[in-house]
Amino acid sequence: MQENQINKPVLLIGLTILFILLLAHFINGVTIFGYTVKPVDLFMDIKPDSLLSYNTTNLRKNYCANQKSSLERIKLNNASLTADVSFNLLKEAFSTKREKSFKFNPNPPAEWAAPKFNNVPISGNLDQMKYFFDALRNSKNEKIRVAHYGDSGVEGDAITANIRQDLQNEFGGTGVGFLSITSQDITFRTTTHMSFSNNWQTISVLTGNPQNIPLGISGFVCLPQAGSWVKYETTNWMPYLKTFSEAKLFYSNAKSSSIKYSFNNGGDQTANLKPGNIVKELTLKPQGGSANSIKITATMSDQAYFYGVSLESGNGVYVDNFPWRGNTGLGFEDIAESSLMQFSKLMNYKLIILSFGANETSFGSSDNNWYANQMISVINNLKKAFPQTSILIIGVGDRSIKRGMRFVTDPSIPKLLKVQQEIAAKTGVAFWSLFDAMGGYNSMESWVNANPPLALMDYTHPSWQGAAKIGNMIAQALIDAYNKSK
Repeated sequence: MQENQINKPVLLIGLTILFILLLAHFINGVTIFGYTVKPVDLFMDIKPDSLLSYNTTNLRKNYCANQKSSLERIKLNNASLTADVSFNLLKEAFSTKREKSFKFNPNPPAEWAAPKFNNVPISGNLDQMKYFFDALRNSKNEKIRVAHYGDSGVEGDAITANIRQDLQNEFGGTGVGFLSITSQDITFRTTTHMSFSNNWQTISVLTGNPQNIPLGISGFVCLPQAGSWVKYETTNWMPYLKTFSEAKLFYSNAKSSSIKYSFNNGGDQTANLKPGNIVKELTLKPQGGSANSIKITATMSDQAYFYGVSLESGNGVYVDNFPWRGNTGLGFEDIAESSLMQFSKLMNYKLIILSFGANETSFGSSDNNWYANQMISVINNLKKAFPQTSILIIGVGDRSIKRGMRFVTDPSIPKLLKVQQEIAAKTGVAFWSLFDAMGGYNSMESWVNANPPLALMDYTHPSWQGAAKIGNMIAQALIDAYNKSK
């Protein structure tokens, strides 16, 4: 009897191993409700690359073929970690102490190839870019706005800041542009120091909106308590962000009341809000012509729906950073068309950049058709709300998964990139491939191993240096396309 008891654990372990082997074999590639169960290889980490079923050569050929056919259709028709883990990595990468936080090998192995950046031109319907290009020709006489939407990859204003700096250097403009009342990324946003009281009620495309309160251009709206405040302070991070000459407060549904505000930590002043449910703009100007900080305070509960503040100075280009962590881009469905149209009239947007997609690949779906149809609807609705605005889709960048002893391109990335090209073709907008600009297939590993690192150890998100590179590449592609359009 004792001997039988001793043998039971051995038998149980053997049955468990057998069960896992059978399960790994039989569920390989099975699709359930549109989601394909990923294959399991228990010996993945000890197999040499030559024995792996993941054939990077064939997958690369398939991607190139898909890309060619997608580009031809365009001519004819004119991400994963959890949000919390991603947030912590981004916070570390974009913090002001980031130089100390990076740990890299000064002498990487020879097989770690250096990143090979590609000068990728904007493709798709370049005629639709005319609204932006025509406006740039008059940038000395008016303010031209660019809205840069994206998922966690654009948090911290890191990518957007470099697009902004390059365009302002070329076409003028001073100031960071639009900032929401509250934000998730204030701890690692280097271009503006934001602080706010903890008694704002924030509603956004990320939280749900059971009260159906109209969201703003940023996808956010904030409701105050008496005394709720927000403060914006400029930084010396980039030369065009050191000061501003006016602050524009955007709001709607205001009670007959006034807000308090102060520039440069000075004494409080008051300004009246106008009642009405249409989005309104209140322009505040400092004495002396420029400022480096402003604090705005609500004087009563539910005083208005506050959307944000834009810090500006003179004519030129302003690039607004709108990060939606964990979103696929479908958050636009939660912003009323009437709200978008009201902001369109006030803010003169001439280009909308959409940097989404990584989160769609994280859901494990083998079929992107539903996502494609939804994004086509989103973009067509944006075109209705912004009829004189160009739209640029940024194709998803490279992301790695481990196969054997190395990191290779996640096979869902080129599939989604193909879908994004088709979305651009069917909606008649422009397209730019971050994947190809990064170096194409298996480029993420070289970004992670670069010195200094251009991407984080999640093999998904750019580091601060990588974000700067991406922003510069996007801006250069826009400038090149503009010059060719003359």
